[in-house]
Amino acid sequence: MRRFLRQSRLNSLAVALCALILLAAIFGEALAPHPPRKQNLARRLQPPSVAHWFGTDDFGRDIFSRVLSGARISIQVAVVVLSVAVTAGTLIGAVAGLLGGWVDAALMRLTDVFLAFPALILASAIGAALGNNLTNTMLALSVVYWPWYARLARGQVLALSQREFVQAARAVGMGAPQLLSRHMLRNILPILLVQISLDVGYVILYTSALSFLGLGAQRPEPEWGLMLNDSRKFVQTAPWTMFYPGLALTVTVLAFNLLGDGLRDYLDPRLRAARG
Repeated sequence: MRRFLRQSRLNSLAVALCALILLAAIFGEALAPHPPRKQNLARRLQPPSVAHWFGTDDFGRDIFSRVLSGARISIQVAVVVLSVAVTAGTLIGAVAGLLGGWVDAALMRLTDVFLAFPALILASAIGAALGNNLTNTMLALSVVYWPWYARLARGQVLALSQREFVQAARAVGMGAPQLLSRHMLRNILPILLVQISLDVGYVILYTSALSFLGLGAQRPEPEWGLMLNDSRKFVQTAPWTMFYPGLALTVTVLAFNLLGDGLRDYLDPRLRAARG
């Protein structure tokens, strides 16, 4: 970790921001100064102040408390979506690359069917068909993301299959399940970690986009995309209602993208060899 942090100041910034976001996701709702869903119409649309650091929305709810609580929703969705997508996609891609033949062809054609559609459009269609709630949003995004991990895992497995240690393992009679568990997965894990760290931000962004369209979280949940949708009509009279949820979303996506870029550079064997 110290070597990773010393490599670049952006790495240190990314780790610090991601740590703050994770802390907000875990403890934010407990530390929020006001109940994030409690309405107080007597305090509606108040500007930022000592009592309400980010101001209040059109129902008098404290925006700072809602932004903190929204971090939990965003991180929870990202964890569930990527857990399902990475597990299913990696297994499908690794099996396809390891077995080859008609199994590879069938699994990759299935993958191509999902990759043929733009990600947000496919997620919107699935979410609209299943119903407008956060659970269906997570399911829709899982369906969107697993093909990318299947393609990534298959490519890595095909490359590893030509390595001497894999050919030696096959020569001594090691079966496909043992090859997968002992050699393949542990060697593609660094590549997967880089891709996961990059995709956390994109999953959060897609979740907010679906909620903004009315297909994700529903009122009164303090989800950032839903908060942006609710604040559209007050962008001129009460701009803080849109600014702070938008800022939280921007910083979160930026932090995980910076982390992914830093991990990619750090784990690249050529760069690591150059550093000695």
